Amino acid sequence: MHGKFAHELRAGDQYQPLEFVVTPDLNQQFLYAVEDYAPVYLEGRNGKPPVVHPVLLMHMSPRTRSPSYRQAPDMGSAFARDRSRYLNPGYVGSTFRVTWTVTDTYEQRGKIYQDYVALIRDQDGVEILRRELSSTFFTLGKVKTYALGGKS
Repeated sequence: MHGKFAHELRAGDQYQPLEFVVTPDLNQQFLYAVEDYAPVYLEGRNGKPPVVHPVLLMHMSPRTRSPSYRQAPDMGSAFARDRSRYLNPGYVGSTFRVTWTVTDTYEQRGKIYQDYVALIRDQDGVEILRRELSSTFFTLGKVKTYALGGKS
């Protein structure tokens, strides 16, 4: 583990990986949440287990899921860009591993930007989902906040 705040990471740095298992119950929670009851997600096909719903994989892939993700005090962060590619189906009952590698950090318009790749592989090392993401960091003191009904 690196001990740095997220905005301090540079190209080549990695967040600590995360491993998780998708149980039938976990997959079904997402199916009901997005109201997608396609048989491939519930029963599988061609003798294979059900496919993990893509929304569940997207949910597990932000770098904030990493055990080593640390946000500096008074810093905020937001997604700036995302390009996601599903490369292979992931199956219910599998163990998945998410890795995050920083590819670039730069300043633009007074904000720090960080590009990184999130990659989910199954227990056999098969690549399931690849996301190329960019996030921006900003000092919260520079952001105006408003309460409902007026300024705060």
